[in-house]
Amino acid sequence: MKKVLIRDIIETIEKVAPLQWQEDYDNSGLTLGDTSKECSGVYVCLDLSEDIIEKAIKKNCNLIISHHPIIFKGIKKIDNASTLGQILTKSIKNDISLYAAHTNIDNAFNGVNGILAEKMGLINLKSLSKDLIFQNENFLGSGAIGELKEKMKTEDFLQLIKTKLNLSQVKYNSKNQKFIKRVAICGGSGGFLIKDAIKAKADIFITGEIKYHDLIDNDNQILLAEIGHFESEQFIKERIIAILYEKFCNFVPLFSDKTANRVKYLK
Repeated sequence: MKKVLIRDIIETIEKVAPLQWQEDYDNSGLTLGDTSKECSGVYVCLDLSEDIIEKAIKKNCNLIISHHPIIFKGIKKIDNASTLGQILTKSIKNDISLYAAHTNIDNAFNGVNGILAEKMGLINLKSLSKDLIFQNENFLGSGAIGELKEKMKTEDFLQLIKTKLNLSQVKYNSKNQKFIKRVAICGGSGGFLIKDAIKAKADIFITGEIKYHDLIDNDNQILLAEIGHFESEQFIKERIIAILYEKFCNFVPLFSDKTANRVKYLK
């Protein structure tokens, strides 16, 4: 059987979403581990936890690819009394490498926003921001805008995304928008792109998290919809698996985590 190194897996991800595409505040890439080792299996998740480490161990995976980095800022100590310390210690003891594909894959056409666009049936997808730093056909940027094939009544469109994205709820402001045609999107926390969505004349801007005052302060300008941070990014796990499957399905076991949103809602 072909020998696949951890670095081979990482290189395949970074061909789709190079690390230089990540935002300045981010910490995508290798967090922990030795990329020269043979990969026994890949476990893909949205967020790292002790439970995820245990699942990877049971599946004999020595590489975990998470969407969100476990370390965003510098740390001064690894304390087993903390969740971070426990995760890092358990990973080191079990020789598990940790890698994060975060805003670099958010900014890719076939990343988070591309997936949302596919689910909603958007066409003519392009960057929401005109400032495309990287001239690459797969670079989309942190936000995107596209169009529905036919305009829809607002209530029908909101129900459509609720169904297509498997949402328990959709929170939106009081903008009186009768029809939806132009749709702006940003997975995760996209409040910083509200002005761009208004400038692009979007009928609605959909993102994972929006501050309360951003919702009410813009209800005369644009319809804003908040669908949940987890919910907006939940499909990236399967996309990463799909990227790896094309090259490694016969050589490395690939697993996608099925953990539900750890943030709960009382219904």
